[in-house]
Amino acid sequence: MVCLVPIPTHEEVMMPTFRPVTGLLMMVALFFVLVAPAHAEISGGLRAGFSSNPDQVLVGGQLNMDPVSDHVYIVPSAEAGFGDDAFTLSFNGDVQYRFDVRDSKVRPYAGGGLTLYYFNLSNDFGGGSDTNLGVTILGGIFFGRESGHPMFAEAKAGLTDKVPDWKFIFGINF
Repeated sequence: MVCLVPIPTHEEVMMPTFRPVTGLLMMVALFFVLVAPAHAEISGGLRAGFSSNPDQVLVGGQLNMDPVSDHVYIVPSAEAGFGDDAFTLSFNGDVQYRFDVRDSKVRPYAGGGLTLYYFNLSNDFGGGSDTNLGVTILGGIFFGRESGHPMFAEAKAGLTDKVPDWKFIFGINF
């Protein structure tokens, strides 16, 4: 008798399969564990804004940690995007240089980073998902430090076609 259905090997049966989102979440968890030193003062905050290409509303959060050297900070953040027939997740590892401005209540910063970007498209023509790594540059200002809950406004430009062209974010730290 001839068998028309292929029989999987032992290796194929025992090989685990991961969805892209599962792998993405595992990488983000590992990232947060590695960038957070045990002795650091860590606070968190909320962020919201919008992006261009795709045109979306963004909501998310960030961690605010001690500087790694004079005026240099690593700021991990994550955002979920809604709109333009797509759902996105963005996991950012940004490095900021915060300028010291005398006698000012505003503190500007500039920097850049890597973004792990998950994109799930669902429209009338089908859909699909993809996960990419992109590069960004950013600039912004901190203000409201006297209140104990500093706020920021930030603009971020994607340098690769794997991330949104622009993001405009407003946030508050607790």
